[in-house]
Amino acid sequence: MTLATKLTVGRIIAIPFFVIAFCWRPEGASLAGDWGKVVAAVIFIIASITDYYDGYLARRFQEVTAMGKFLDPIADKLLVTAALVCMVQYKSLTYVSAWMAILIIAREFAVTGLRLIAIEHGEVIAASKAGKWKTGFQLTAIITSLCLMSLQVIFNAFAWKPGELFVEKVSPSVNIILMLLAVFATIYSGYDYFKQNRDFLAK
Repeated sequence: MTLATKLTVGRIIAIPFFVIAFCWRPEGASLAGDWGKVVAAVIFIIASITDYYDGYLARRFQEVTAMGKFLDPIADKLLVTAALVCMVQYKSLTYVSAWMAILIIAREFAVTGLRLIAIEHGEVIAASKAGKWKTGFQLTAIITSLCLMSLQVIFNAFAWKPGELFVEKVSPSVNIILMLLAVFATIYSGYDYFKQNRDFLAK
């Protein structure tokens, strides 16, 4: 297994730790004591960074493999899906609506199905330019939302009212705009994948 593939697998392994940290909350704790959200944000950011480096290392050391081409987008999909499902539960803090998550997750399942069809014909569909942009928009939206939520936890913990008010003011518009961009990029990239690989569907 190459170093790049190990990073990809590491990203997948990080997912349950992210979910546990995000969902864990001491009984009776308020937002000020919800430090699991901060830990989850850190885990997600580190996992997202590996998304850049696994591709970079694979190209740098000429270790691009069929396994890497298949696992990399799958790891991205699993990470994003886990984050969206968690964030919908805390819509009042993340402003991620269920319909946004459903559209993104549905597209991910559809493209994964297309990849499986391609594998049956001996081909591996690598991430396209549109797919990479899509992932960038998704990760940016999710990381921003997680960071703003973490700031709310921190400011509440230290009772810093100016910080609390600032985050409460900017969170709705920033989160919603970034998520809408992510949804648009997701739908477009899904269309692009099926357009570029429609031959597999006809076989």
